[in-house]
This record gives sequence, C-alpha cells and structure tokens, in this order.
Amino acid sequence: MRPGLFDNSRSQILAAFEAQSRIDSKLTLSVSAEHYFDDVVYQRLQDGEGVPYPGHRAALLEFYAMDLPHRLDRSFAQLRRNGLTPVIAHPERYRAIWKAPHTLERMLDAGAVALLDANALTGKYGRTPKRIARQLLEQGLYHAACSDAHRPSDVTELKTAMQWLTREYGSDEVDTLFRIGPQQILQGTAQP
Repeated sequence: MRPGLFDNSRSQILAAFEAQSRIDSKLTLSVSAEHYFDDVVYQRLQDGEGVPYPGHRAALLEFYAMDLPHRLDRSFAQLRRNGLTPVIAHPERYRAIWKAPHTLERMLDAGAVALLDANALTGKYGRTPKRIARQLLEQGLYHAACSDAHRPSDVTELKTAMQWLTREYGSDEVDTLFRIGPQQILQGTAQP
C-alpha cells in the first residue's frame, strides 16, 4: 500500500484476495500488505483501513530509503496503544539506518520490531546492506526474518542465507528468526 505508486485501498486488496481464493481452494491463504509508511498510510492504519498481518495484531511497514518520517516514536506508540505492533521491513536497506544504526534501537524502543530480509546477509542488495544486516543481527535487533521473495531465484538466495546463518549462529537462531519470531508477531506477543 503506497499512495502514488501502489495506490490501492483495503477494499481493493481484499477483493483481489477473495477473487484469487476462489480460483484455488486447496490452499489456506491469508492476506496482508506492506504499508509504505507516510501520513496517508498511517491514518489508514489508525482508521482500520490498513491490511495488517492475519490476526490484526501487527502491520508490516516500509520506509523511504533515504529518510525516516518525523515523530516516528509517537506514531509507533499510538499504533501499539491501538493493539498493532509495527513491523519494520528490511531496516538494513534504509540509508538513514546506515548513517546511524542506533536509529533502529530508538524505533524498537518505541514499540516496533525489526524484520530481517535474510538475502541481505549474503549481499543481494550490495555491500552496505550486507554489512548493516550483519551488524544489526550481531546486536540482536531482529525479531524475525523473511525472504522478501519476488521471483523464484530469490528462494535459491534464501537457502544460501539460511546456510550462512546456520554456520555463523546455529540452527536455534534460524528457528528463532524464521519460525518463533514470526509466530510471535502473528500472535501479538512480539516484544521489542
């Protein structure tokens, strides 16, 4: 959900999901959206017009690569008061965090949780996101991990990233990032 680029609404997303669900009823599917966090989308989330994760306890948020919005701590605190955990998509890809990695800690202190794009660990997005992803991982700032897969080749890259994680941090960390953390986000029990 990104006004001006993916200018869709909750009703449009849910209608498209419903149409897709009727095509193949063999699968159990859920719907959610990545919310490009600006004033318009923030207000949609406040008004119940966002598309949070199943269970409606957390919402995936993406930010401009260059800058983060002002008053983010207040926005996150208000979302938390409304029962919605802000989930920060791929913080290792935001230049504002490259310049000041402690910025992510402030976002977490305000009630958000961070979601690692695991493919950053092996350099898919370049050297700086790789370095920052590894630094944030070492600091224990990620609550969960994902693939951000858009094409089949991303799955192969994810396998490489998961192998790296297993080698460097062990299988328990992989389980925490890819199973336990996501379950906590969906259940509304994720703590920053």
